[in-house]
This record gives sequence, structure tokens and C-alpha cells, in this order.
Amino acid sequence: MRIACLIRRSAVVAAALLLGGCLSTPITSLPRLLRLDFVSMDMDEVRAGLRLPDMLRIRPGDAVMTVRTTGAGQPATEDRFVLVETTEEQDRVAIASEARRGHALSVWRVAPADVPRIAAIQQRVRESLVRGPRIRGSLEIKVSGGCRTAPIPAGPVLMSSFLKPARGETYITLTDGLDLRQLIPQSDWQAKMPACGP
Repeated sequence: MRIACLIRRSAVVAAALLLGGCLSTPITSLPRLLRLDFVSMDMDEVRAGLRLPDMLRIRPGDAVMTVRTTGAGQPATEDRFVLVETTEEQDRVAIASEARRGHALSVWRVAPADVPRIAAIQQRVRESLVRGPRIRGSLEIKVSGGCRTAPIPAGPVLMSSFLKPARGETYITLTDGLDLRQLIPQSDWQAKMPACGP
């Protein structure tokens, strides 16, 4: 599985969590996504949600956020942050309405220890808006890998993804019912979705 679509803005890093590409994002979600501003987002509050068939799992280390920046006369930077699953009750309640039979919900966040690192990048971007040269960049979240707890049945393997940009906001639907069989060739399932360990 791969989260691979970016939203870019001049001078700021704008972020969207998208699985399977921009074309799988509901049109109704685009206005909210286009208003996202990386500079003003509190990464301690941002949550990413996934709805996967019951037999699929995301393993620790599979979900990674990458922040890349470039600026005139400045070296390009790339910072990677491994996302962690949160089991906080308030996080689970906020996404409970997206539950579906035969599927499991999970919620992911930036590790608390990494929030200051991202805040430092945000501050550097803010300063570039005032002093120049302006920084351009992108934020990308990828889920690369996973495992299965049981054989995957024939037919569609549907997943959905969501983004909650702040504590006081609702989740934005990023993909709804995307068939993973469209992304993973039949011959690659055993390698890309191995059996989960004990």
C-alpha cells in the first residue's frame, strides 16, 4: 500500500494524506484539502485514519511521513518521521462513524518526540516567507507494506483513508473504498502482504 499524492503550494508545504493517487480523492474533500497549510498545522493534533479489511494489518514502521523542502540557493532537505498508532479513546471516538462491517479502523500520528523536529521545519518555512528566499516543499505520507492475519478472499479488497488536520475538526475522507487489487498485481500479493508474525 502506498500513500503517494502531494498537494504543493508556493512558499509553504501543504499536506494531504492520499492513498492510491489524487484521482481517488472524493471531489467533496478537495476544498478542505486545498485550504491545508503546513505552516499553521499543529502536528501534535494531526491524525491519519485507515479502514482496512479485518485480515490486513499495518506493522510498526510501515507508515512514514516525509517532509521535503527546497529553496533558492539552499540545499534540499528531506526529513522522515515514522508514524505511530494511537489508541487514545478520543482518537478512536472521532473516527468511529467510519466503521464498516468486516473492516478495522486504525489511527496514526506523529510520535510526540518528533513534534519539535517538525515545528522547527515549520518555523524555518515561516521565516522564509518574511526574509526570503522562499522555501517550497511537500509533505508525503506513505504506507509501504503491511501483513495479513488470514488468507485474502477473492473479490475486491477495499480500503479507505482519512485525515484529521486539527483537534477541533472532523476527518476529511481521502479515499473511500479503493480496491487494493488495482494497486497490487495478483502475483505480488504474497510478497507485499505476507502473513503477520506471532
